[in-house]
Amino acid sequence: MRSQSPWKLVTPLLAAAVLCVVRGSAPSVFAQAPQAGSVNAPASSEGNNPVVKDDEEVKRTGEPATSEVCTQCHGLEDVTSQRRTVRQWNEVIAQMVDRGAAGTDEDIARVKEYLARFYGLVNANTATAAELSAVLGLSAQDADTVIQYRKAHGPFSDAAALSRVPGIESAHVDAHTEALLFN
Repeated sequence: MRSQSPWKLVTPLLAAAVLCVVRGSAPSVFAQAPQAGSVNAPASSEGNNPVVKDDEEVKRTGEPATSEVCTQCHGLEDVTSQRRTVRQWNEVIAQMVDRGAAGTDEDIARVKEYLARFYGLVNANTATAAELSAVLGLSAQDADTVIQYRKAHGPFSDAAALSRVPGIESAHVDAHTEALLFN
């Protein structure tokens, strides 16, 4: 059996790194450290509220981007083997880009959005509105309602208690119960 030339392995990685430097795009996503709760979601036309997409839209656009960007170096099972907070996903993605993962700013934003929504983790009793929106898919208004309810009534004991917040779409909570923490 013939051994494979090491250049066949190095060349794609080198090309990805050069492309990343030439484009100057992927690292710029992480030019500043992400703020707590930052999801780098696109702003809506009605101010600074992030546009929240439904789960199907996030999956349709995010899954292929995640597969393309992340499988340059490893399998998807390495990425999705554990849930992480939005901040933790931002840190992991920043490290991967620093190591040479290549993608456009849009690709990286889709990866962040997809991983937060489907492999995210959020503490319902300490999360910001942005974190609740990113992981649960709540609208900005629903996420703010949760925060105000939590301030007025104290911490949530479980997903059922969170689902009973008046005025929110409980389907978002019910669809992502495995992503919720209540400590």
